[in-house]
Amino acid sequence: MSARKATQLSLQFQLAAAPATTPEMFHAHGEAVMRGLLELERLNSDFTDSTVSTDAAERSITVEILLLDEADPTRVLGRGLDLIRTAIHAAGGSTPNWPVSPLPSKVNMATTQNLTPTC
Repeated sequence: MSARKATQLSLQFQLAAAPATTPEMFHAHGEAVMRGLLELERLNSDFTDSTVSTDAAERSITVEILLLDEADPTRVLGRGLDLIRTAIHAAGGSTPNWPVSPLPSKVNMATTQNLTPTC
């Protein structure tokens, strides 16, 4: 198999949650977003290695994905945002101010690498 280019994308968002939202409810939403991303991974071959972490005290969620075969930063960010929004909707969330308002509080994009599949 040939090597593939990959770009690691990490986005952190502040979430608007009802005041009565408990930390357990907040973390459960993050788990539901993760399940949505895993289902999207199963259906799409252009990304993998999804990770979701939540910080209930800060009301933030961080999503990391590895986008394959794309190195252009604008396209990587656009595709990443599309995937994350779809997972949010699958988890029962809403995105009324999308594309993203406010913008993600943190955006990290690793340099493109060549990956060679092992199987």
